[in-house]
Amino acid sequence: MDKNFDINREPNGVIVYPQWMEDFIKHYFPQNPGKPQKPNEDNDKLKVNIKSIVEDEFVVVGDDDYLYATGRKVNQNGIFRIIMLDDNEVKIRQAGGDFIRVDNRDFLVADTDRKGATKFKMYKIADKEYVLQAPNGDYVRVRDNDKRLVARAENPGNRTRFKFRKVK
Repeated sequence: MDKNFDINREPNGVIVYPQWMEDFIKHYFPQNPGKPQKPNEDNDKLKVNIKSIVEDEFVVVGDDDYLYATGRKVNQNGIFRIIMLDDNEVKIRQAGGDFIRVDNRDFLVADTDRKGATKFKMYKIADKEYVLQAPNGDYVRVRDNDKRLVARAENPGNRTRFKFRKVK
């Protein structure tokens, strides 16, 4: 079992999602015992900006397709879509662009299709603050020297904390 299993669960075992995802969950996962519905990847309700807590900068996709926490202002390169999956897993896609994956050096890069996208686990750490855990077991952090996002933190910490702000 994942060591962070209980962080995003209420005492009754219900998974706690970020507040801004509540409308999405109600719309695409109604309380109907019938056939489960899959989320629509192009749903505008899931557009978000991602902001690094430690850098106080927005995450943007650079000219080289890598993700950096260097955006002082939000532009088109800093709008993402969050696609909710089961078990607190998410896929991330640049709005109107490619999906995010972890490359062979553990950097986050926006250059793939849905099938090649990395599934991240999303955990709430504090009020409106979250961490992303990559399939390698490490957390996504902002690298010191160039502010590039990399999945190489063994434990959550200041450099792994992000805020997600819904974009209208």
